[in-house]
Amino acid sequence: MILYIHIPFCTSKCGYCAFNSYDNQDTLKEPYIKALSKDLEYALGQNSAVIDSIFFGGGTPNSIGVKDYATIFQTIHQSAKVHSDCEITAEANPDLISKQWCDGLKSLGLNRISMGVQSFFADKLQFLQREHNDKEVFNAIDTTAQSGIENISIDLIYDTPQDNKDRIFQEIQNASKLPINHLSAYSLSIEKDTKLAGLYEQNPQKYCFFEEIRDALKQQGFSQYEVSNYTRGYKVKHNLAYWAAQEYIGCGAGAVGRIGDYRIYSHSSIKTYIQNPLEKRKEFLSAKDFRLESIFLGLRCEIGVAKSLLNAGKINILLAENKCHLKGDRLVANDYFLADEIALWLL
Repeated sequence: MILYIHIPFCTSKCGYCAFNSYDNQDTLKEPYIKALSKDLEYALGQNSAVIDSIFFGGGTPNSIGVKDYATIFQTIHQSAKVHSDCEITAEANPDLISKQWCDGLKSLGLNRISMGVQSFFADKLQFLQREHNDKEVFNAIDTTAQSGIENISIDLIYDTPQDNKDRIFQEIQNASKLPINHLSAYSLSIEKDTKLAGLYEQNPQKYCFFEEIRDALKQQGFSQYEVSNYTRGYKVKHNLAYWAAQEYIGCGAGAVGRIGDYRIYSHSSIKTYIQNPLEKRKEFLSAKDFRLESIFLGLRCEIGVAKSLLNAGKINILLAENKCHLKGDRLVANDYFLADEIALWLL
């Protein structure tokens, strides 16, 4: 079983961000941790499975302190059995990384950091409304590594108006110099209600650099194992569990879980969640829903999709056209960037 914990606090809201996150809400942190502890205690108490992965997402998980994490971990260990080899990840912003925070989280069991770098170029960071600079990125990664956190990943964003082929290559060159064993590269997606929506429409990027990103990462020793994820020696347990359509527990404001035939949603509003951390909305998932999810998630990565869920004739066509290959009893896309197109054709 994997566990997702949502930390919704940010020091500022990035221009492209459509996630459930809030700035200027520091006064709610203490009551939020108390509510989160109640949520964790109840959710974990309902399930006897061993926890194989814990992921703190946000928001900005390093916007709360070590003391708060000590409370969270105490609740987890009192309420569930955690695997001795549990992967424990926290997302983090470079400008908020400190030695004290890294050392403290490492002592609590954290063994992986996912750093929201997004770019090494000042103009691109300014466009994305990020608060850090390239120097802070290198310092933050060094601080993390010096704390003994061995598994370090960074996120990059591409397809911004500032990107061109040369700059994409330079981004990857800079990333390859860091002591990281994983990288996630996301094409910029502008949601209607984000701060960047109007600005991007005035100067959109009309070219997609996914092939350049993949080729540059391959040259630097990274292997693609999902549409947006590349490994240089480490594949993320948490992600693999999602893509394999396994069950997962979600705790925190706006967190989502899936247990059995139900998707489970928490209140997204921090204040409402604090008042009612155990109040959840459940959505029934049919066999058709599971099939759809398995096909779309599986084809986007190396896991693939079970042949039993697919039409044999269509499988043979994809194999003949070299769009897919078989790995045991699973159909795997040869090009993950075509996964959604293939999935739609298979439905």
